[in-house]
Amino acid sequence: MMADMDVVVRLSAAGIPEPLRKVVEPRTAGFPVTIETITRLSARGVACGLRIQPIFPGYEEEALGMASAAAVAGVKQLSFEYLKVPGESVNTGIAAASRALGYDIVKRMHEQGVVRLGPDWTLSRDAKRPFVRRARRHSHALGVKFGAGDTEFIPWSDGNGCCGASELTQPDASHFTANFVGAIRASLARPDKAVRFETLLDLWSPAHSVGNYMDWRRRLTPEQRNGRSDWLAFMARRWNGGKSPYSPAFFDGVDATDDIDEAGFRVYDSSRLARELSR
Repeated sequence: MMADMDVVVRLSAAGIPEPLRKVVEPRTAGFPVTIETITRLSARGVACGLRIQPIFPGYEEEALGMASAAAVAGVKQLSFEYLKVPGESVNTGIAAASRALGYDIVKRMHEQGVVRLGPDWTLSRDAKRPFVRRARRHSHALGVKFGAGDTEFIPWSDGNGCCGASELTQPDASHFTANFVGAIRASLARPDKAVRFETLLDLWSPAHSVGNYMDWRRRLTPEQRNGRSDWLAFMARRWNGGKSPYSPAFFDGVDATDDIDEAGFRVYDSSRLARELSR
């Protein structure tokens, strides 16, 4: 059935040595079975992707080896994401994984540098960046599209998302781009690399309400929208930062400037990101 459909099948696996998989991923059949699935689907012309997540600090080489095996099996896209530690799992799942891996995961992450992101703890972007850079180069050397699963690195991805890259494998696909990442990616084509709020007006976004899909505390009334759709009003509330950790400057390689446009929106600069992607 899938061979006759316009679909992308994405599988996932933790970035760990295979002997430890039964402990860390006890309800999976193992990575060789994942590779077999990719091989069979690819042979029938079904586009496949592999998400390697979580990547445990210290096991980055295993993740790259898994990527190589997946490329041989026929994947079209690879994505990578480091471990996030929910606070409530430190004494349960993370403790069990630490025993299996033979080191204290939380201690290792603290040594490398951690930050709080919502309810989770994760490595800092400085700690992640060297591997994200290697993973991107490795994917391209394998002839496979790259996706950065860690949110702050999504603009490093090939395509408009971190994981599926469906517009790269499905002809004529249309994609929602009126978000921070879409504005950042659009800025990379401009000589000044300026990330401007007005760019969102030129990108595809919902014209009708998205309120039903949002937490009720985040919904905006018509009076709060200033004539914008509720999605663009939602973006406007967060564009300058302060409402949440997210703004264009949340993403690696993008910097806030002192420039404010006529509508009161801060202008950001993606020059560092452009240099990184051209390396």
